[in-house]
Amino acid sequence: MEGFEVTGPYADAMLMSLGALCVFVWGVLSGSFHNADEASVRFYEMEMENDANRDHAKRADE
Repeated sequence: MEGFEVTGPYADAMLMSLGALCVFVWGVLSGSFHNADEASVRFYEMEMENDANRDHAKRADE
């Protein structure tokens, strides 16, 4: 069992890496990453609209 002390951590790391790869591939194939940035784009568009409305209201007050 002396050899396991050296190779054990590497085997554990390989198994964990393989598990992470499997989860990533499953996520890609199931469509979990499809339109992942849609929420950020909507937020950006709302911020631009709010800024435009604020500028319009500021000019109307002047």
